[in-house]
Amino acid sequence: MGELLKTMFITYAALALFTGCFFGRCIFVVIKKTTNMGNQKLKIALRSVICSVIAIFWLYVFIYMNMYPRSLAYYEYKNDVADETTGTISDITYVNKEIIHIRINNTNYTMAYSSKKPYKGIGTDIDEGDTVKIKFGVNSKYIFDIYESDIGT
Repeated sequence: MGELLKTMFITYAALALFTGCFFGRCIFVVIKKTTNMGNQKLKIALRSVICSVIAIFWLYVFIYMNMYPRSLAYYEYKNDVADETTGTISDITYVNKEIIHIRINNTNYTMAYSSKKPYKGIGTDIDEGDTVKIKFGVNSKYIFDIYESDIGT
């Protein structure tokens, strides 16, 4: 599980860096293209609005929505900031090939998943309705360890 979290963190950090360089270049182009404008107030307004929109979009989408949750999960896994609970799975949703959302006792958790080398077969070994015990990150709600529990059966 640690390798999956580390790989996801490094991948999204590289993606954020690459897109940051691209959007930084876009900001540079906007500033360069507006240098020959005659109206000083319009030039400042265009630069401010366009550059702010680009920067806020990058920060929200690539940093806050993508990189932050994965870096928090990796930090919690690495420093053992975790909690344990037992409950019944009510819903399993596959977001993409590396992320699964699992609802246990009306709380949403996220799990890093490798379909090529699964830690546990979600949907085969563990399915909806099963009682499971999980170890998860306190703030990130990423599942670090999941296994079937005999409690409740």
